[in-house]
Amino acid sequence: MELCITQPEDWHLHLRDGQLLQAVVSHSAKQFGRAIIMPNLKPPVTTTAAAVAYRDSILKALQRNIINIHFTPLMTLYLTDKTTPNEIKLARESGVVYRVKLYPAGATTNSQDGVTDLFGNCLPVLEELVNQNMPLLVHGEVTDPEIDIFEREQVFIDRVLKPLIKKLPKLKVVMEHVTTMDAVRFVESCEEGTY
Repeated sequence: MELCITQPEDWHLHLRDGQLLQAVVSHSAKQFGRAIIMPNLKPPVTTTAAAVAYRDSILKALQRNIINIHFTPLMTLYLTDKTTPNEIKLARESGVVYRVKLYPAGATTNSQDGVTDLFGNCLPVLEELVNQNMPLLVHGEVTDPEIDIFEREQVFIDRVLKPLIKKLPKLKVVMEHVTTMDAVRFVESCEEGTY
């Protein structure tokens, strides 16, 4: 069997905004036909309107750089404690937003507006993701300073991801930045249906 990929896709692309966007968008567009665009800008892309505006900025930057290739930015929303189920409906209806990104507050670049209590603040939104068949992209680490940095991914799996999958088994979850063998094994167990 031979697999031929005519134009690859980037499933996790940071284009940023402003001058940095101008500098990198052409390079990315030449390499990929489509890309899932990360929403952790300043301010973060938390609404469908902001995602549409960001997409327009990306396409305008390509036009300014005279890039005549087909590139489709697949937009994501930045999940916050204040995201509403209605915003998820708007995102799905937009035809522009395809995913929602979970950043635990303080976990990575521009994550200060991220989620502080996933089950306490975001459960109705997660349920709406299931209803809308929209995947949740996960930056999987806890931010508890008591947890060793090398254990943050495994603790996230135990404290957040496993309970999430048990509570919402139909939620599509993509665990990004898998960095430990424990996480690889967890993903494998989910794919095999053994978790």
